[in-house]
Amino acid sequence: MTIKIFHAPFARSVRARWLCLEMGLDHEIVQVPNKPEYLSSDEYRAINPAGKIPAMQENGLILFESTAIMQYLLTKPGGEKFAPQADDPLYGPYLQWLHFGEAGMGMYVTLALGHKTLLPEERRIPAMAKYGEIESKRCFDVLAGPLEANDYLLPTGFSAADISVAYMLLLAKFAKIFDHAPDSVKAYFKRCTEREAWKQATAD
Repeated sequence: MTIKIFHAPFARSVRARWLCLEMGLDHEIVQVPNKPEYLSSDEYRAINPAGKIPAMQENGLILFESTAIMQYLLTKPGGEKFAPQADDPLYGPYLQWLHFGEAGMGMYVTLALGHKTLLPEERRIPAMAKYGEIESKRCFDVLAGPLEANDYLLPTGFSAADISVAYMLLLAKFAKIFDHAPDSVKAYFKRCTEREAWKQATAD
């Protein structure tokens, strides 16, 4: 059965779609209206009970956490090109960066995004926007560590961890806080987004 990725433009489904394209996996994109009334419907909550995007469906399995979807996809043929194996010394650092893109950065970038641009003005809290911006800047500085020495987060080159992190940097750009990033992080984001699979994953 074909892998189905439930997707909306620039949602976290970009991560799964990007990885499928890098790995050459057959997959079907199911466009989802990114509207509260649809995401809260019984129809969509049967796929993602959290009422968020993304979700992935294959052979009766449903996953709806973007980095978990990535880890699942990486078990398929070709995944070894984008993730070190468990006995590789880089496996630990790889896992760290894979999850840093969401668990480490996600809350702060999303706070800034919500309270600077997404929420109606009457619901925006400037202190929350500022907090998200300050903490996001600290995350950018953390990324600068490996990126001062390497083109990507691992010294061996591009990996799924870069997909996780680069997507969150995209949201930082949408939040208008990416100008605070070190030059090495800006150059890294440019390298990631010049990849053909990124261009296809974000085309619609």
